[in-house]
Amino acid sequence: MVNSNLKWVLLVDDDGTTNMLNTLFLKRVLPDVKIDTAINGHRALDFLDSHIDEIEPGTFLLVLDIEMPLMDGWEFLEAYNILFKKEEREKIALTVLTARPSEEVKYRALSNNNVCDCLYKPLSDINFKKIVKNFFTIENE
Repeated sequence: MVNSNLKWVLLVDDDGTTNMLNTLFLKRVLPDVKIDTAINGHRALDFLDSHIDEIEPGTFLLVLDIEMPLMDGWEFLEAYNILFKKEEREKIALTVLTARPSEEVKYRALSNNNVCDCLYKPLSDINFKKIVKNFFTIENE
């Protein structure tokens, strides 16, 4: 189990099974974290729009799938950059999660100033702990 200041995670993935498995996995690693899901980029933007004032800096992780219907991860990133002020975006650690490991996807993701990491599915203990260690304060390590 990890003890950190991460309090809230938004999983953005069109696959309900993936969201459910990642939720179970995250609850096992960080049982006190609040987890929400969105099935596409539009829903994620709506979620952020209605909760951005509740988000405390350094406590929120957004895990974004790239391949989704209606609004994919790339389209989400474009809209996110336009719709949210820099101060709002800086409150959120945004990680891309993709099923297609490629240097092109990783390069494109990490070229976006809002993206802090690019991981490959499935989300694992090692990858998740790496995100927490790199982007959130760890207590009692």
